[in-house]
Amino acid sequence: MATDRSPGEWDQAVRQQAAVAEIGQLGLRTGDLDDLLREAMVIVSETLEVFELALFELQPDRTRLRGRVGLHHGQVVSRRRMDRITLPAGSGSLPGYTVEQGTAVASSALLADERFRALAPEHGVHVEAALAAPISWGDDPWGVFVVYDVAERNWTGDEIHFVQSTANTMGLAIQRAGIERELRDSSTRLDLSLSAGGLGAWSWDLEGDRLLLNSSALAMYGLAADEFTGRGLDFIALIHPEDRDAFPQALDDAGIPAIEQHRVFRIIRPDTGELRWIEVWGRLLQAGSPDLHLVGVCSDVTVRRIAEEEQAAILEREHEARLAAERARERLGFLAEASTVLSSSLDPAITLLSLGELCVPNLADICFIDLIGDDGFLRDQVALGSTEVKLHDAQLLRKRRRELGDQAPTSSGHIEALGGNGLLYHSIDDEQLVAAAVDAAHLALFRRLDARSTIMAPLVARGRVIGVITLVRCGEQKLFDDDDLAMVEELAARAALATDNGRLFDSRNRVARSLQEALLPPAMPVIDGLALAARYDVAEADVAIGGDFYDVMLVSPGEWGVVVGDVCGRGPDAAALTGLVRHTLRSAVVREQIPSRVLGQTNQAMLQQIDDARFCTAAYLRVELGHARRPTVRISASSAGHPRPVLVRADGRAEVLDCAGTLLGVVADPVLRDVHAELGPGDAVVLYTDGVTEARRGGELFGETRLVEVLASLAGQPAEAIASGLEAAVTEFRRSASDDTAILVVQAVAPA
Repeated sequence: MATDRSPGEWDQAVRQQAAVAEIGQLGLRTGDLDDLLREAMVIVSETLEVFELALFELQPDRTRLRGRVGLHHGQVVSRRRMDRITLPAGSGSLPGYTVEQGTAVASSALLADERFRALAPEHGVHVEAALAAPISWGDDPWGVFVVYDVAERNWTGDEIHFVQSTANTMGLAIQRAGIERELRDSSTRLDLSLSAGGLGAWSWDLEGDRLLLNSSALAMYGLAADEFTGRGLDFIALIHPEDRDAFPQALDDAGIPAIEQHRVFRIIRPDTGELRWIEVWGRLLQAGSPDLHLVGVCSDVTVRRIAEEEQAAILEREHEARLAAERARERLGFLAEASTVLSSSLDPAITLLSLGELCVPNLADICFIDLIGDDGFLRDQVALGSTEVKLHDAQLLRKRRRELGDQAPTSSGHIEALGGNGLLYHSIDDEQLVAAAVDAAHLALFRRLDARSTIMAPLVARGRVIGVITLVRCGEQKLFDDDDLAMVEELAARAALATDNGRLFDSRNRVARSLQEALLPPAMPVIDGLALAARYDVAEADVAIGGDFYDVMLVSPGEWGVVVGDVCGRGPDAAALTGLVRHTLRSAVVREQIPSRVLGQTNQAMLQQIDDARFCTAAYLRVELGHARRPTVRISASSAGHPRPVLVRADGRAEVLDCAGTLLGVVADPVLRDVHAELGPGDAVVLYTDGVTEARRGGELFGETRLVEVLASLAGQPAEAIASGLEAAVTEFRRSASDDTAILVVQAVAPA
């Protein structure tokens, strides 16, 4: 189950989200498509730690797939070598089977998988597991993206989703490259679509109504020289009825035509009945004389006219293609930005608010986000509007919906009706508003909001609907279309996964901290003659159970045992080992007084009960309280591979206790030693874990020398002040917490 993820799996999920965002950014770049696909493969390779990847393109006959881009042993495979790889469609190969299924196909044991034939070994790729995802747009498949592993591997749901998301992003990049190629082709066709016809000569005596056409002009009009009367009216009869009115061009007030004549008109050829386009140029001779005579040339521009119409159609298609490419680029950019924003926080409330702020005003005027509560009904999470007025109206609508309860148009039953798919209300008219309203006031509020188009998309995480996002465009805004619905569904899917990840992270964090607290003493005991102070910090950005622990145990009247330790690893295994070490120590201190022997018995128990390479470091301190005849406190200390305790005198001196020995759980007879000291009033011993000395600032460690200097500066202060001062010094030094830290101060004080 998702709640059983290890810290590495959580880190991997975050890395995968970041990788998808990075691949989305690649898709926005211009350049060679194969180079972009190779860069995307390298990102996937590094994210999943696999080194065999391939992209196969479905051939036009739909029976074969050909290699396009690939990585072998983590190195780019040449295009020539990939071209030589052909695979059958259908169950004859894993890529072919993936195209046939139309969905991601995961195989944990590739060679034993009976669903298809594994051809990778035949091409020199020796792998044991594979994960393939189809690449397509709409219902049209393009190819398959496959990642392989050299060992058998159970692919997780996150990995399957990651590879499919990568394939989808690759598909958008491929589609965008295809659209850009079509745009270039369209420009070339425009240059080739222009043509010119032959020219014919004509002259027209307007006064005598005598029209002369040379042989080229006669052929152009489909006239025979011996049949054409030469009368202007007979010629005008050839012209299409809709184009006759202004031929020749309109006369002025004196009844004289314009000096320059130019007109394009249609004719119906008498010999073939064919419709042709003719362009004529003419000039009035002897302007100002009563002899009105026009001369000119004509040209059959039917081919050009058809070309112009085709050009207009091409330009329209080009314009549409440009708009489609721009929309695709904008969607890629928006989704890439959304992925970055949604993955920036593990707080579900912040994630959902970020989702709403992405949508308003970029996508809609109104955004509602609701989550399904434990009772199965929707609960308001986010309501945003592009203006204060719209926001106010939106909030009133939400309030009204709460008042209506199950009768509300967007009750949980409505979400269940989605069936995991989004709903697009392309256009909302007043009739629909009347049907949705429950009373006149409700209708008035709907009308004031002036909603014109709506999208409802479920928030689906790991196959479960956790809520819904509703987007509304108002007034004169452009109506939502199918492309908008697809983008909102993708956005909702990413937001749902990020929200669910935040919920799981929060749940796991609470469980981990509760278990961690159970492994530590509930409170420091009150001991006459001693002051105790402890500090415990869990590494930031880590919800796993830490390996640091401390304990204070009553050995006998007047004698106490104090231990600070660190077990290897994190999580449940570390918790189990911590429990074993604490239990063994508590048993050993009853039988043994010498610290090194207490640690030796703990080592034997670990070797007997732990059958793997886990180990533990610990520093054990035996404290004998003073009495009337001996007012000082005696201590004996031994360390098993653990940072050495520091003795802090009240007069300002500080030194490490040289009691270093072999860590526990590794060898049967570890080298351990004991050191002894006496504490006067105000003297203290500080035990700690390596999270203190190994705190980093860049390449610099806090270190043992700095530790001693800090403690010397805190000498003579109460135990709580010493613990707080050391904790503050470490926190100020390090850039971030990369390891747990435990600090325990034991200080001699005057008995009450």
